[in-house]
Amino acid sequence: MSQPGSFTATLQAIVTQQRSPRFRWLLALGLAVLAFVVRYGLNDALPPGFPYLTFFPAVIVTTLIAGLWPGIVSAALCGLAAWFVFIAPASSFELNPGALTALAFYAFIVSVDIFIIHGITVTAQNLRAERETMAELAASLQRTNLTLAQSESEQQLLSQEIGHRLKNQLALVEAIVSQTMRTQSDLSTISRVLADRLSVLGDAQDMVIAGDAGQASVLQIVQKVAQLHGDRLRDRFIVDGPAISLASRPTLSLSMILHELGTNATKYGALSTAEGMVSIRWAVETIDGRPGFVLRWRETGGPPVVEPSSRGFGTRLVRAGLSGAIGAKVAMVFAPEGLTCELTADLASLHSERPS
Repeated sequence: MSQPGSFTATLQAIVTQQRSPRFRWLLALGLAVLAFVVRYGLNDALPPGFPYLTFFPAVIVTTLIAGLWPGIVSAALCGLAAWFVFIAPASSFELNPGALTALAFYAFIVSVDIFIIHGITVTAQNLRAERETMAELAASLQRTNLTLAQSESEQQLLSQEIGHRLKNQLALVEAIVSQTMRTQSDLSTISRVLADRLSVLGDAQDMVIAGDAGQASVLQIVQKVAQLHGDRLRDRFIVDGPAISLASRPTLSLSMILHELGTNATKYGALSTAEGMVSIRWAVETIDGRPGFVLRWRETGGPPVVEPSSRGFGTRLVRAGLSGAIGAKVAMVFAPEGLTCELTADLASLHSERPS
């Protein structure tokens, strides 16, 4: 047994379906001819008084499927055919009282049928248009909600990232201040060392902010550290290596390490003499079967190097290696001809932010 909702849906689909004008007019003509043929075949079997028996369904179906004007034309053709053939006197358009009554009845019935069916068609078309509009609106709202959800998610992720970086920054500042206070006793020296180290930290953070996706290149970091020594010593740095980007934590860590190495070279190493040079070279090499980052700091032309008997904050900072990297290692060789420091780490881990 069919459901009412299914019948309504089928009816709406029939009356709202788009059809070509050619199909609509051929349907109107074909149904009118079919109705005439069937009525003519039943003429002897029917009692008098049923001239329009097969024409009413033809008009109804035509209006339902083909629309208003094909339905009106079909009604006119069917009415004329019935008047001429099936209303006495046959084979004439004589308008006697009997023919007038029959034609008036026919005109009233088909007019009501066409009016009702056309009203159903218009209503169904309006409902279909409203459903399509509502569907478009719902899809638009869904896209808007999805965009808002993505925006909120991105905002939350950004807030978490900012909080994470701020936490790292504060922890690093705290460590710098604490270690500097422990290793220095003179107030002016503490002030100068703190200012230098925090300046390097700030410059490194600027590089991270200015870089793509919160990253900075190794070349930028090395050049920035070399610039801190001024024009007089900048030309004494030999810099070479491929383009490699670092995430924020390795960027800050490498900046601090190079600053400490540069400071020691200026005080006690190659940069403390007129001829000394510092070579900073980095490359991608295979470490334990995986691509690894290797940076080598090498001093030449300075005074004979002696390994310090105690380790200050700067030395401990360098030996801690690249923060936020997997497999970070440091090898420092205090050879008489000059200090060599080699930093190694897993390359992939330097590109991403890892939790503290």
